[in-house]
Amino acid sequence: MKKDNTRICAIGETAVALELLKKGFDVININSSFQNYKNADLVCMNPETGKSVMIQVKTGTTHNILTGFTSELDGTIPNIDTSIIGPWVFVYMPKENYSEMKFYILSKDEVKKLIVSSNLWYVKDWNRTLTCKPIVGVFTEWLEGKNQPGKSSLKYTYPEYQNPLASQSQNGLKIAEERWDKIEDLLK
Repeated sequence: MKKDNTRICAIGETAVALELLKKGFDVININSSFQNYKNADLVCMNPETGKSVMIQVKTGTTHNILTGFTSELDGTIPNIDTSIIGPWVFVYMPKENYSEMKFYILSKDEVKKLIVSSNLWYVKDWNRTLTCKPIVGVFTEWLEGKNQPGKSSLKYTYPEYQNPLASQSQNGLKIAEERWDKIEDLLK
């Protein structure tokens, strides 16, 4: 059976909802009442505290997960400040085996820093001229806090990307992978 993008996104959203349900939270998939609600996919609620948070889920089958943003040629991203309204969960599902998902959870501020800085690096620091507005993606390696080494070839040259997440020290914890506590803390 062919897995189209809509189905892949639905699998990712369902997998995130299941993880949150297992932790005792209530979860509503907003996309079941709105056709692809723009700024969030899930509403997660703590039945004990009454607190809720809206979560954006981005799912990809390659190591470059698309964010849904398109950059201007000057590197600015329209509406980024109002579009990121809560934490994001990036779901990586390898094409070879969809059951081996990885979940990367970033706070609202972490998502914005990563998207803005990586896009400026891509748009401004590469030794080339863009001819169309690029779609913004985030590599899973960046979600793990790794920098992007520089590269020089006949086609293009770019310097190292200094990942803003790389400097975070989490007392031995991973920066984003399986960091459900970033959502749990908002619901306490």
